[in-house]
Amino acid sequence: MNAAGVAVAWIGSVIGPLFIFSTFGDFTHPNTYIGAALILVVLLSIKDGIKARKNRNMSGFVAMCLVPSILPFIVIVSFYIFWSRQ
Repeated sequence: MNAAGVAVAWIGSVIGPLFIFSTFGDFTHPNTYIGAALILVVLLSIKDGIKARKNRNMSGFVAMCLVPSILPFIVIVSFYIFWSRQ
C-alpha cells in the first residue's frame, strides 16, 4: 500500500463508521455503502500492516495497522473531552 492508501485508511478509520451510523438501518442511502467501502480499505490496510510486522517493518506496521486501529478511539475521547462538556 502506498502513501495515498495509508492516508485513505487513516481518514476512513474515522469517517467510515460515521457514514454508516449516520444512515443506520437505511440500506438505500449511498452513505452506507461509502462507509462500508472505507471500512473495507481500513481492514485491508490492517492486513497489510500485519504482513509488514511479519517482515520486521515496524514503521509499516505502525502506519498501516496501529494508527487506523487507534485513531477512532482518539477522536471519540477528544470529542468527549473538548466538545461535549460545556
